[in-house]
Amino acid sequence: MTDPAKSLLLRFERALHELDASVDLQPASAQADVAGRLSARLGRPVPQGVAAFFGAYDGGTISRKTGEQGQAELLVRFITFDEAVSLCEQGGASLKGLWPVLQRGGQIVALDAEAPTTEEAEWPVVQVADRSVDRLGSSLLRFLLVLMAEAAYELRMPDERPEPEGQQDTELRLRRLELARERCDLDPQLSDHWVDFADLLEEAGDKRGAQQALERGLAAAHPPGPALLTGLGFRALLAGDLEAARNALEDAVSLEAMTARDDDARLDAAAMLLLVAKESGDSQLGKRARSTLKNAMAATGAYWRAEAVRALAVGDGTRADLALRLVDLLIPEDTDAAVLAGASPAVRASVAAIVRARTALDDGDFDAAARAAREAIGACGSLAIAHALLAEALNALRSKQAVDYARRAIELNPALVDGWRELGDAHIEGRNMASAIEAFDEGIKRDPAYGLLHAKKAQALLEQGRRIEALEAIGNASELGGDAFFLAAVRGDILSAMERHKEAAESYDQALIYEPEDHWTLHQGALEHAQAENLERAAELFELALRHDHDGCHQTLIDYAQLMRQAGRIGDAVRLYRRAVAAAPYEQQWRTWLKEAEAELKAAPN
Repeated sequence: MTDPAKSLLLRFERALHELDASVDLQPASAQADVAGRLSARLGRPVPQGVAAFFGAYDGGTISRKTGEQGQAELLVRFITFDEAVSLCEQGGASLKGLWPVLQRGGQIVALDAEAPTTEEAEWPVVQVADRSVDRLGSSLLRFLLVLMAEAAYELRMPDERPEPEGQQDTELRLRRLELARERCDLDPQLSDHWVDFADLLEEAGDKRGAQQALERGLAAAHPPGPALLTGLGFRALLAGDLEAARNALEDAVSLEAMTARDDDARLDAAAMLLLVAKESGDSQLGKRARSTLKNAMAATGAYWRAEAVRALAVGDGTRADLALRLVDLLIPEDTDAAVLAGASPAVRASVAAIVRARTALDDGDFDAAARAAREAIGACGSLAIAHALLAEALNALRSKQAVDYARRAIELNPALVDGWRELGDAHIEGRNMASAIEAFDEGIKRDPAYGLLHAKKAQALLEQGRRIEALEAIGNASELGGDAFFLAAVRGDILSAMERHKEAAESYDQALIYEPEDHWTLHQGALEHAQAENLERAAELFELALRHDHDGCHQTLIDYAQLMRQAGRIGDAVRLYRRAVAAAPYEQQWRTWLKEAEAELKAAPN
């Protein structure tokens, strides 16, 4: 009888061999017994698939081949057993029950040894995110097969973004659809793969295929997630089948979330149940739906407003109508919904430009985003979302005009939380912290569950020197969840200002779990570890900060030199001072420190 784990490992190794990439996986030592040590560390038996992989490999990299000299761009870095031990100690409670396996795009991928499975079952694979984890694979080996398919797709990506609707863009869409289908074949038990596949089929205009993909996913996924059931319920609602919609949506609300998408899907399902309750006159159903939504009405309504915009942009009136009915239920005072419902030619032109602006923003092309947002305002100046989008682009460009467009957005639609967020950001950029806090407070009043607003308020409070209030605000943000890196980094900034250096260092270490190559956080973490007298960790972080310094932050050289001087390593300090002074010879204080260190080095007995 074929061993399933060995069979999957062989498939992974064949796929690895076929990759047009630089592969350097380190073989595991026969004496290392990684699986046994892992079992002892986690206090439970290691599944066969995990044991098979760790019995074969312990660390390594997969990189893209670029240039004639064989220079490689890192795609995946497999974490060694010893590195995983260090990461778990660094991560503390956030990595409890998890075992880091690899890093991809700066994100840690781990095994979830505490997932509710039977003793014989494989551990699922998750991405560490916020206060929870997002499931990426039903097992390690199946996840790795999907990873190989994704790497092969990524390696074939063109260097530059293709022209929209051009031949290359069309080919990429087809390849993305094929990749989604392949994910479902390689790991059919992961619910999210089927949802992604259905979404891409719908985007391609194959609505029947999307429905069939969700139905196949319902049969194959183990367990099915809320997003999958919500997708089925939504399509039933579009078809006017209230009974089928209600059944699927109630199942969605009752299921355990396995990803951030599932969390959002449960809220979307509750919103749709609220609509079903209204149309069927079922007050008890409405009550249950509201109890699920709690204080997330505004956030869920904002999603459906954006969904209405996307639907109108592609001419899907039925979908847009349903989305706007949901906005009316969730945010009755929203004025953009009424404008969108008119669906005039001006509105349609505006939403098409809004979609282009949002895509450009997400791609980091802020100039293009600003141009498209201005086009949206020119087509229909009464849509607040267009003004807020332009404010967001201008804030990214650090333009003083952002405050005017953000203010116009909230004048048109005071219920638009994005407008209050961008107004607060514009005031922070203008160093007007009191007005920034007022704007964030207005946004929080309308959407108390929006953790990012609490975090931004914490930043503004810190700038005012109101450290205790800032710490309380970042605590509120952490309770609500959001960008785990941003929350931990801001907490580190606040604790540093309070001179609670050990706690600040721990917060920066937490942030680095999510963004291990962020230069600013590496630098600040090094400073705090130095203040906490953890000099070895401080030096390690300074080295990493220099390695990942893409903007020429010469202050890192100076601060590292100061640490070396403090530790008595005068030669290293002189070397670092010289590099800093060579880069910025006009910094007189740096030149003074260099002379002092050179004198100390000259006077040293050895």
